[in-house]
Amino acid sequence: MIWSMIEMTIKCPDCDAPVHVDGPYRKVFCRTCRSDIEFPQEVWGDLVGDIKEEIAGFKPGEGTNSNIFGHFNMTLTYGRLAPYCSKCKREFVIEEDYNGSDRLTCPDCDTVKPAFAAPEWLAKAVKGAVLVAGAWPEDNDAEEHKTVSDPVAFSCPQCAGSLMIDGKERLIQCEYCETRVYLPDDLWLMLHPAKKKTRWFIGFE
Repeated sequence: MIWSMIEMTIKCPDCDAPVHVDGPYRKVFCRTCRSDIEFPQEVWGDLVGDIKEEIAGFKPGEGTNSNIFGHFNMTLTYGRLAPYCSKCKREFVIEEDYNGSDRLTCPDCDTVKPAFAAPEWLAKAVKGAVLVAGAWPEDNDAEEHKTVSDPVAFSCPQCAGSLMIDGKERLIQCEYCETRVYLPDDLWLMLHPAKKKTRWFIGFE
């Protein structure tokens, strides 16, 4: 099996904030403006549809980086690199470490990395794709919309009333004085921490 590592970041079409595309998703989420961004199968085909042929010409560890202006403004990095343990850096051996369903497990340190068979739409868009590692399936990427689990207290700047903030809306109304309050950056970032960019991988036969 030959592997391609992928790192991808697009600019949100609505607010220009960077949005990391950390897996083969047909919809991604901007944490800055809270909007969903459609990422259709056809765009995946245009971007990485022939990636297998490209990385076949690379030596292991070689890759390339591009700034692309098209359907999205984006930075795309890819190269010939197999998935590896993020903790001890051991390269995964698919025949030994993949459970055949949803994960790779490092036998040296027990670190788990998600893995799954390439969905039908991805196999059509990206020639030869059979396995994805380092990303969650589309319907299991709960991190995208995640906020803090419990509400936090915040004092209304007008009346000092104690408000419980759940992070769903940035512009709220004080239940005591009815003042409209825009939550400050530090509180909003605490409720919606920045998502770190991660590498993920496509395996080809």
